[in-house]
Order: sequence, then C-alpha cells, then structure tokens
Amino acid sequence: MFDQSKIKISDKRHYLKIFRETGIGMITVRLDFDDPALRRKLRHSLGISIPSVRHMEATTDTALGWMSPDELLYFCAIAEVDNRINLLRDSLRSHHSLVLDVSDARVVFSLEGDRVREVVAKLAPIDTDLNSLALGEIRRTRFSQVAAAVWLSEENRATIICFGSVEKYLGDLLLVSSKKGSEVAD
Repeated sequence: MFDQSKIKISDKRHYLKIFRETGIGMITVRLDFDDPALRRKLRHSLGISIPSVRHMEATTDTALGWMSPDELLYFCAIAEVDNRINLLRDSLRSHHSLVLDVSDARVVFSLEGDRVREVVAKLAPIDTDLNSLALGEIRRTRFSQVAAAVWLSEENRATIICFGSVEKYLGDLLLVSSKKGSEVAD
C-alpha cells in the first residue's frame, strides 16, 4: 500500500508470508457520497479518487476503500492522521459528516504468496475466483467468526483488516490455514 513497517508472523513452516502491518493510520469518513459537490471536496482534500462500490483506490502513500454506501476508509502514515483529519474536517465543515481516527481500533495483516486466494477461501465465505474477486476489489466479510475486510492488490498479495480486539485470533487462523501440508489439492 505505502511505506509502513511489517512484523512477520509466519515462518518456514508456512507456505505464505504473513505480516502484521504497523505504522498505518486509518480514518473513517461517513457522508453522503451521492452529492457530487461533496465528492469533489473529498477528492480535493485527500488527493485521491473516490473508489467505486466495493473497490480500493491507492497512491504511493495513501489508499481509500469503499466500505458502505456512506462510508470510506482512508489509509495514510500514522504520523499524518491528525493533519488529514483536520484537513477533512475543515473541508467538510458545512456538511453533515463524520471523520474519525480508527487507527487504534483496527489491525492490518498482509499475505504474500502464490496461494493467497486459497487461504482467504478457507476462512471467508466469499468466492475468491479471479472472476468473482477482482484485483483492487474490497469485500467486507467474516474470517471464521470475526468481521473483516479483504482485498487483493496483486495476484499474490492480500490485505486484511479486522478489529484490534480479534488480532490474535485472526493471526492464529491465518497461520493455521497457511501451514505447509494444509494446501488444498489441485
């Protein structure tokens, strides 16, 4: 996504590389995205295009994901969160909106390897076929029993977001599901 720190949680017993991402700031933005004037203000304030339904937009140092008809999730370096929030609040001051730092409430994992879609399919009730889950498409779903969102930025790279309270649980699920010998037969 952009330059952040990674803590590797998998090892040579796993067929995927699994990382816990750090240094990522996350801002939820809720407003009426059907209003063209608001969309322009938001695009101007963030410097990134507003994603279409169930998609991600990314630059070298930010990303913006569609989360629901009235919610976007903005990613930036953690050190930039306060500045971005102030910029957004100033820009949207005259409109009904919510701009909130959710960096401490959410956790980001990244998966790298040839069987990324397989591991996602083991844990989430979504079709991970290329024709169903396109690159750059974000899905809100469950990973086993916990709420999460997932997108593939490349064919061999996935990003998963969950609540911080279930970080250990989801991390353990990812490790078990990517352990060598647990591959789904071709």
